[in-house]
Amino acid sequence: MKLFTTYVTAKRCLYLLLLILLLVIFSGVFNFLSRQVILILHLILLLTVLLLFVVFSAQEKKNNKRKAKEEAKIKKQAGIEQAASNVIEETNSNVSENENGFITIADQIPFMVWRSDPDGRCIYVNKKWIQFTGMSYQDSLGFGFAKPMAIPENQHRRQEWWKLIKGHQPYEIKFQLKNVSGELRWVMARANAYHTGTEFMGYIGSIIDITDQEHSTIAIQELSDRKDEFLSIASHELKTPLTSIKALFQLIGRSITPDHKIYHFLERANTNVLRLEKLIANLLDVSKINAGKLSYEYTEFAFDQMLEDAVLSMQDIAPHHHFILHKPDAVNFTGDKFRLEQVIYNFLSNAVKYSPQGKEIIVSSEVNNGNIIVAVQDFGIGIKRENLANIFDRYYRVDNTIMKFDGLGLGLFISSEIIKRHNGSFWIESELGIGATFYFILPLTEQHLHAEVHTDEFSYYQDETISVQVNAAANRLDVNWTGYQNFKSVQDGCLIMLDLVKKNRVATILNDNTEVRGNWSEASDWVAAECLPALAEAGVQHLAWIYSPSSFSQLAAEKSAAPLKSTINIQFFKEKAAAIQWIETLS
Repeated sequence: MKLFTTYVTAKRCLYLLLLILLLVIFSGVFNFLSRQVILILHLILLLTVLLLFVVFSAQEKKNNKRKAKEEAKIKKQAGIEQAASNVIEETNSNVSENENGFITIADQIPFMVWRSDPDGRCIYVNKKWIQFTGMSYQDSLGFGFAKPMAIPENQHRRQEWWKLIKGHQPYEIKFQLKNVSGELRWVMARANAYHTGTEFMGYIGSIIDITDQEHSTIAIQELSDRKDEFLSIASHELKTPLTSIKALFQLIGRSITPDHKIYHFLERANTNVLRLEKLIANLLDVSKINAGKLSYEYTEFAFDQMLEDAVLSMQDIAPHHHFILHKPDAVNFTGDKFRLEQVIYNFLSNAVKYSPQGKEIIVSSEVNNGNIIVAVQDFGIGIKRENLANIFDRYYRVDNTIMKFDGLGLGLFISSEIIKRHNGSFWIESELGIGATFYFILPLTEQHLHAEVHTDEFSYYQDETISVQVNAAANRLDVNWTGYQNFKSVQDGCLIMLDLVKKNRVATILNDNTEVRGNWSEASDWVAAECLPALAEAGVQHLAWIYSPSSFSQLAAEKSAAPLKSTINIQFFKEKAAAIQWIETLS
């Protein structure tokens, strides 16, 4: 019984006192007292018992409530823990289901699929890989994945691989892979970085057997090489008899008078000999370009005078067209005068050929920011935008117009190679049915010199080719490119952008090319491989790119952005207002 336990409490002391009092009363000790006094004592004892009962009942009720509250709290905590446990189990189940779903799909894909961790170690290969290579699943994991690859293990390739991983860049590579029978097969591997939220988890990629296509490409290249070799030999063999025929026609021409009945036929024969001579010369130049043997002799000469002489000469050749030469800026240039004359002749003859109904051909030359810019405008058939990128390719002809316009489509290809060897670039602006303007630009120096620079080296920069301003309120970089651009100006501008992005931690760029003139395609590969990945690594997430009016500049922009669209959210716009509106929807 708890009353007689060794634990002493106030409650138990009261119980003991009441018991002693009852024993004393009922033992007759107080019998000497009067009956009234004994009755009063009994009443006091009864009231005391009632009071103790009420007090102890209230205390017991309070204790029961506290106990029930504590039990409810314990049950609630247990319920929360159980719910959390259920959520964790469900999440793990979903992750497991997703992983199983990915593996099920990947195993059904008819090409090889793999996945790596953030350090580049393989963590998954599908069944197609195992069937193709003959390697077991376990042997393929980690860096065992690289065993059947016929890729030279050199320092440069390893550095490129780690650079890709660090920048989380998509990549594409062609190499040979040993199959289960030991045969080396050509494959194309493509991979993209994948993330869980913002956390980089590694790469997921595919490998496709392209052996048949590669053999076809090699066969086509061998055929092209043999064709070039044949053209080179044929051109040399044709050149000697053509020279003899030309000399013979000249002797005949001197021996007869202009009123002779065969003189007119002789003139037509001479004209065709000149055309044939030009075609043979072009074929020889192409064979030399392909072999890397086209020679250049660099001298200083008056570029404006050379241009004027070329226009006058072409006026004699094409008397039905009126050549308008806007007074060119006087300037000396160091280059191969003969080859640059060849470029001018090709541009002018091309304008004549494709504007048979046109009467005027406008030629201009200006010096702008250390560059010579030459333009030849015709009012002929024009060129579709989709054909512009190929117009300087070898043997390319717009709309296959060989039945209407003669030539082999070599002149512009040769011209483009000559311009490139002078560190220049070229482009075309054209509207179908209205005409075309052919441009080329030649730098006067190898250095890109800025006339005037304004900058605080933190929030803004401005020179004659670019202005960059940090818009702190919008957390973006406002960039405005102006004038003619080349590889060096694009490279310098990108490095300035990268510096301000890092210093100000901006995530969005408004890249305005509205005032860009000309073509900067020679820098597009560098922008795709170096500039945009560096901006992405620095934290740039969104880039609104406003087109230049120049078609070639637009093509260069699209080419630069294409490989990085999975890394940076790049959108193209024709108007600045639309670009700003798109940026505002991101926040």
